[in-house]
Amino acid sequence: YGWWYVEGGKINFNYTGLVANEYGWWYVEGGKINFNYTGLVANEYGWWRVEGGKINFNYTGLALNEYGWWYVEGGKINFNYNGYAAYYGVTYRVEGGKVITA
Repeated sequence: YGWWYVEGGKINFNYTGLVANEYGWWYVEGGKINFNYTGLVANEYGWWRVEGGKINFNYTGLALNEYGWWYVEGGKINFNYNGYAAYYGVTYRVEGGKVITA
């Protein structure tokens, strides 16, 4: 059971990435939507905040991936953002979308 990525009439078990359907944008891993995934995922349109397997276009705040902490606005990393952002009561300096210092 589950939601699968179908390509050419067959499940593509090798596909990992973001896909869209009428219900939103989803993170697919090994051909199946990973409803347990929360994190940042990249595609040709940028880096996106995924929560529970789905892009959260309403998310604005900080998010972490293997490259560091990033400022996310409207669900997408804003690489043009320079300023400050708070996370759990701590304020961080952000340059080019990336957290620089506390």
